[in-house]
Amino acid sequence: MKFPYYDENDLKFYGLLPKMKLCADFDPFNLKPLPGAETYPVWMPDGEYSFLHEAAVIAYHGKLFASWYNNPARELKGRTPIRARKSIDGGKTWDEVEVIADDPTGEILYCPPVYGIVDDTLYLILNEMVAPDHIHALDLYKYNEEADQFEFLWSRPIPFKLNTNAVHLGNGKLMLPGRIAELDSFPNTPAVMISDDGTMEGEWRLVYIAPNGDLPDGSKLVHPEISCAVEGENILMFCRDDERNVPLAYTSADFGESWAGPFAIDIPFTSSKIYAGELTDGRHYVMGNIWPRDRSRLAIYLTDDASFTFTHGWEMQNGILPALGVGQKWHYPVADESDGFLCAIYTISIQDPQRGAVLQNLPVAAL
Repeated sequence: MKFPYYDENDLKFYGLLPKMKLCADFDPFNLKPLPGAETYPVWMPDGEYSFLHEAAVIAYHGKLFASWYNNPARELKGRTPIRARKSIDGGKTWDEVEVIADDPTGEILYCPPVYGIVDDTLYLILNEMVAPDHIHALDLYKYNEEADQFEFLWSRPIPFKLNTNAVHLGNGKLMLPGRIAELDSFPNTPAVMISDDGTMEGEWRLVYIAPNGDLPDGSKLVHPEISCAVEGENILMFCRDDERNVPLAYTSADFGESWAGPFAIDIPFTSSKIYAGELTDGRHYVMGNIWPRDRSRLAIYLTDDASFTFTHGWEMQNGILPALGVGQKWHYPVADESDGFLCAIYTISIQDPQRGAVLQNLPVAAL
């Protein structure tokens, strides 16, 4: 589908790409709010920090775990700790904020973390940076449930920027979608890391989705955050690209060992993160910002079955949310299913540069 807001560069780029039809016969712009969806604050700017970026969420042993990074005033300026909270009531209320990683000098910055659960054990993975988005290391933490804290396991000089919670593949392996660069450089090449033994604590190997960040029209991928839906050995990987208005995807038919694409797709995602996954009933979902490009609209699209054909969608947010009285932008979604809800955490821009985070519970039965 060629969208009416494409400019001349977008049209040229679109014409060079193979096309992938993901939407069934429905209007991907004409969406309504999902009945029964509730939105709750997770963290809002306070006297110490006024900027939050890219939270993560996961359900584990009856609790929701949320984490993010804060800055005093602006993105990746000054101290950048990883902070976290837990909820026992589905996100309605949260316990006190705890600090998982911090460098008071501000010399080491931290990227937003992701989670993984293996053998009923909860892990957290995060990136160290030496400058904004210049990746220095990959750090792994393990949750000690008795002590109720994450404990540091290892740090490795792997310049791979994390995008999603760990993905369990049908062959028993684990996969982390993200992007890669040279050490201490800016990552613009989409890739995945695979754990062949299916553990979080062992070795991870890199598989490039694209050999570099180059695109067919001579442009380069910008902020290619990726996220996937998985069905057997087949993977559909959505890809952000801020250089063009053409939404992209890659595919794999061998558990992520080789990749085809990019393809132009017909879900109208624009700049900012896209997040995809599977529901326990077998359906796939994908959420992200749709046109206009100001990130005021956040939407979710779903399949009716285990295919990659999306049959309908819902509007998650659109501008000011009356219940909170704020909502300049809604972006960087991440989700996990828990107790009959798809729990989506994402950033809320209150008044630039102030940002917080909210959790929206989407009733799975209504999706």
